[in-house]
Amino acid sequence: MASQLYCNFLHLNKTVTPTFTDKPTELAHIEKQLHQLNHHISNLFELRSALLHRSNQLTSPVYIVPHEVLSYILNQAHEMKWLRPPPHNRQSIIPLQKAIVLSAVSRQWRQVAFGTSKLWENVECQGSRQLYKDSSMIIQHCATYATSLNISLYTQGHMLDAADDPDVIITALSTSDVRRKLKSLKNTCCELSPQWIQLLPSFLRLESLAIYGGNYPNIDLGSLPLSWVSLSGATFESLTLPPSVQVLNLKDHSARLSIALLYNCPRLIKFTSQPGPYSKAIIPSSPLVLDTLKKLMWSPAQSFVEAASATKLEIPVIERLELSDSDKLQCAPFTVLCHQISASLEHLTLKSFSLYNESSEFWQQFFKFPIPKLRKLSLVDWEHNVMTPAILALTPGEDEDGYRDRSLPNLEYLCINSLGFYDGPYSFDSKVLELVKRRRIGEDSPFHLDFSFSFQDYGGVQATWRPEIMQEFQEFLANRPVEITMAGWEVTLDQLTRLVQ
Repeated sequence: MASQLYCNFLHLNKTVTPTFTDKPTELAHIEKQLHQLNHHISNLFELRSALLHRSNQLTSPVYIVPHEVLSYILNQAHEMKWLRPPPHNRQSIIPLQKAIVLSAVSRQWRQVAFGTSKLWENVECQGSRQLYKDSSMIIQHCATYATSLNISLYTQGHMLDAADDPDVIITALSTSDVRRKLKSLKNTCCELSPQWIQLLPSFLRLESLAIYGGNYPNIDLGSLPLSWVSLSGATFESLTLPPSVQVLNLKDHSARLSIALLYNCPRLIKFTSQPGPYSKAIIPSSPLVLDTLKKLMWSPAQSFVEAASATKLEIPVIERLELSDSDKLQCAPFTVLCHQISASLEHLTLKSFSLYNESSEFWQQFFKFPIPKLRKLSLVDWEHNVMTPAILALTPGEDEDGYRDRSLPNLEYLCINSLGFYDGPYSFDSKVLELVKRRRIGEDSPFHLDFSFSFQDYGGVQATWRPEIMQEFQEFLANRPVEITMAGWEVTLDQLTRLVQ
């Protein structure tokens, strides 16, 4: 291209003037010269750009960074969160986009990027009209340069090209590189053939698995090193998980599957179960011991009570229990069960309790026995007429020493949150004041109180407080280490006054 620096047009022989017999011939000659000149000018611009680029390479630190320093930078870039420029700066750039951007800086950067495994480990495939075709190529590329793979496939909310064949994804997942390197798989591609599930036992390093939707045949994953599993709306004729599973999340599944998998996974630390609306519990016959389980979330609460009673469930180190939906909940077995596991319990959450449990006697009985280690109690999304007796049950009587003998001696966080339509005054203000005063909250240690009583038919407006009660509430808490929040939002006592009056 250097020869293009020398141009015959700059050395025209002005003493020689061509002659033409007619104007069309002369015009044709001029047009030819102009075309040649324009082409030459274009080449000069291209040459200028190339020379400037090379000059930058020779002088810019970006292009002369030592290999080991650049490798360190790219490894750190993998951990950083990048945001798009305005107006999309709330959208983060996914890891694979970072890898592509960094590898495009220069040849050296590309070589170092290809040698930086972490840049290619996280493969998120979404948002393309040819999702399966594009994802297949991306997976194969990343499998070449990564030492381990975390693959996520998303199709929800995207219009796909009719010619896009989902089977190419199965082909990509079947390659030897992917089988050897895959550690995490998240699949929301319900359009995939159910046969893809048969590939799972061949991913010998698979530790994390999430499946959303789909109907699948029998599958045995007992030989895999899985530690984290999430199944949402996925049904199986039968499913076997390995005993290595520590976290198991089940949603919109059959209760039969839930119980069976608990027997599969004796080392569980966290378990979440939310069966489908028409799922009937299958009562097992043998005892169930989960002596490592620390966190349990189950809905509806009654199915947990039934399963725990039938299996003689033992969860000796349970620290956090969250139960939702009190539909058909039987009070006595529920109370007995909660007190049986109370020795280690530190955080209890009861969500969406309604008319079935509105009696004062039930909550008086429930809070009668101590839960010695309980630090956090959350009563969330209750109906107003259920919350009222619960608050009264948590409030020591006038003849009780609310500080010395209260049933929850280590309580440091209390959330009382109810919502519903207005059907008469509930006097939440006086009830909360009595609770705070008689329990002597904040007397010797910090305390966090979160409350919200909203009326849906008034646009979610909070129940009002009478001025004299609010003043007494403020005076009582004025010099105490008590944090007040409303539905999770931090408020000062002055702000609280404006919100509830």
